[in-house]
Amino acid sequence: MAEEKRSMWKNKWLYVVIVTLVIFGATFFAGMWFAGRGARSVSTVVDSYTNVYAGSDSTKDVADLVPLYASNSTLQDVAADRAYEGTAAIKTALDSLLATPEFNLSVEYTLIGGDSAVVGWTANGTAVGTNRLAQVSGVTVLQISEGKIARETWYYDPAKAPF
Repeated sequence: MAEEKRSMWKNKWLYVVIVTLVIFGATFFAGMWFAGRGARSVSTVVDSYTNVYAGSDSTKDVADLVPLYASNSTLQDVAADRAYEGTAAIKTALDSLLATPEFNLSVEYTLIGGDSAVVGWTANGTAVGTNRLAQVSGVTVLQISEGKIARETWYYDPAKAPF
């Protein structure tokens, strides 16, 4: 009888150890999965953003950009000293940008850190009113929150910009 109780006790400890390892393992892997979700989310948004601009040549591409923004997002054009609040105003700004004749934007690099990204770019196009070809290099800073662009800030030399 004593031997039988000792055998049952061993089996209970074995089950306790196995259950504990399963719980710790599941917690560890769930933590790793959730920890990586934010970084992938920022990276995914930035990849989508740069892919749209890589193929942009008309206002049709605005439809692909607007869903990347949070409804209460802000687009700050520092060079032109303008800010656009909300997706409707941002859509208007992007429509204007992508309507630049012969507009082409080449993404030169992206840097991602935390919930922000810097996108270096060169834009070409025909300057409205002067019909001259123009090229400008600049950077865009994106702040991502909950998988959407919360704030976008453009930095460039307005004297060289075609838009």
